[in-house]
Amino acid sequence: RSGRELGANAVLVGTISARKSGLTIGVELVDVTTGWQLWGETYDSENKDLLQIQNAITKQLLANLKLKLTCEEEKRITARCTENASAYQSYLEGRYHWNRYTRMGIEKAINHFRHAIELDPNYALSYAAIVDCYLRLATNYLPPEDDMSNSRGAVAQQYQESINDESDWRVKLRFEWDLKSAEREIRRANDLKTNYPAAHQWYFAYRYCKQLCQESRFIGQHQNKLTNTNRFTLREPLQPQIGSVELTPTEHLQVCCAIVREQIDAGNYQAGCKLLQPWWSFGNRPKLDDLNQQSCADLLFTAGELAGFVASSVNLPRGQKHAEELLNGAVAFFEQLGLTKRVAEGRIALALCYHRQGLFDIGFTTLLRVFDDLSEGDWELRSLALMRLGGLERNTGRLKDALGRLVQAIEIAEKCGPWITARCDLELASIHKDLAISEDAALHFEQAMCFYLKALDQFEAVGHHRYVAIVENNIGMLLLNRRSYADAEKHLLRARKLFGALSDTFRGAQLNETLSRLYIGTKEYERAQELVEKAIKVFEHTDAEAILAEALTTSGVVGSRLGRFSEAKMSFEGAYKISERCSDNEGAGLALLTMFEELGEQLDHSEKIQVADRLRNLLATTQQRTLQARVEKSLAKITSPTEKESNRS
Repeated sequence: RSGRELGANAVLVGTISARKSGLTIGVELVDVTTGWQLWGETYDSENKDLLQIQNAITKQLLANLKLKLTCEEEKRITARCTENASAYQSYLEGRYHWNRYTRMGIEKAINHFRHAIELDPNYALSYAAIVDCYLRLATNYLPPEDDMSNSRGAVAQQYQESINDESDWRVKLRFEWDLKSAEREIRRANDLKTNYPAAHQWYFAYRYCKQLCQESRFIGQHQNKLTNTNRFTLREPLQPQIGSVELTPTEHLQVCCAIVREQIDAGNYQAGCKLLQPWWSFGNRPKLDDLNQQSCADLLFTAGELAGFVASSVNLPRGQKHAEELLNGAVAFFEQLGLTKRVAEGRIALALCYHRQGLFDIGFTTLLRVFDDLSEGDWELRSLALMRLGGLERNTGRLKDALGRLVQAIEIAEKCGPWITARCDLELASIHKDLAISEDAALHFEQAMCFYLKALDQFEAVGHHRYVAIVENNIGMLLLNRRSYADAEKHLLRARKLFGALSDTFRGAQLNETLSRLYIGTKEYERAQELVEKAIKVFEHTDAEAILAEALTTSGVVGSRLGRFSEAKMSFEGAYKISERCSDNEGAGLALLTMFEELGEQLDHSEKIQVADRLRNLLATTQQRTLQARVEKSLAKITSPTEKESNRS
């Protein structure tokens, strides 16, 4: 059944049984159509034989599937990050404990990752894993205590069957995430004509992050005593297998940038800021002294990406503008160095900054330029550009076009692993959610819920708690638009709690705006007003104007329901002006349409005619059917027989 749903011709199934001396591994390749076994084998293994058996299974599969692979493809499929089976086993055991998302679980994971490093001092994945553990403990990047378990509740279970061996599945997904992250960093290093961080760099990073963790605990216990968390000294003896950890400025920056990008991808922005402190802090120019052009480009790109994400989580004035400045600097360096792929990556990040500010036209133009310049082989950047284009199309109301972009993206994204497939699933879910609202279609609702839950599983497996909260928020919005208020509130409140634990004030404000809409639906207008006012206060101190316009529209609805018509009108007009300034026709039209629906009786005839003319222009190209129907209904009222008679007199 699973194979048919995935559109596969054959699936690999297997069992692992523990024995005193090792493992018994059974595998078989099954034809999805007939259910017949195409190939099968049983292996008796001691732990030390695990990698050899893994290699044997891979070769047998390739032979039975009769795949013709290039040398590069075969190298990627058979690649291993360690030749030491015991180190690999310790790494997997570490990920098992890590996936519990508890302080105790992470501390147990550290011991396993440390053991893996002792067995293989060059095992980069274990270094990256132990660094991540220490940074999560140092920044408290953990979900609230009562949110540790998988969050799929009663509503979710209607749409997705539970996974039989959840812990095993999570470990496998996280392992794939780590492998793909390493591959991505190797490609970046090759472009910049540097080497992927060597063992001595990773060892330095491991010890430094451990020190950060220890000092963060000391500060927590002794609030009046400050320690210097910027100093780079190691307090423990080195392992004899590791060479000198005296790093050059370039090596030092290189390993830190690699770790920061991994932390950005995991949503731990605070950790990224801690690691970049010697070179950059938010709102300030980076320190580029003693760095070559490649290192300057790497720092500016990494700091620019981080600045954009930080600005999207806390209310910082001109936050996205600061990110733009850094990314533009990075693109300039990449262009001087002739690094076309890195130029494309920088511009994709720039387009996201434009999107966050509501500058949809310039974001769209930037992404189209990037996509046209990328070759067919640049599948990772192509899928990322398509995903960002889909997000922009969705925010401007072109839902069918957005869906087309995302379908293209997901076809490529499978090669990129969960780093991008989870985000593509989130975007696809959001498009189906908007289509469900636009067309009042049950099929789109079902599709949205399935994609949200798929994304939720992946984000929980890789420990991206920020995106877990975002998915919970979106599920709440989906249920809200189905008027399932009680279920929607549960998801929204859980999301708010997660954002609160992460000190994500910006998304917490977005959550308050969504809850305000919910309380409008339940006619708790005073409660709705309190929350939307809190949200607006946050948005007013950021450059996310499109989101501020949405909140002002919601505020206008609340004001009109409370009978505060003049205040409501001011809110609607404010939303219209901000959206118009951003070239967001959909947002501007929605503000005017909602104003007419809520305050039609309070507007004089000339105002109604003016609204009608603007609506025709602003929403002429919308692909949302329910929005089109609302516009037609409103325009019919404006030009009703009563109005026409009034015009004659």
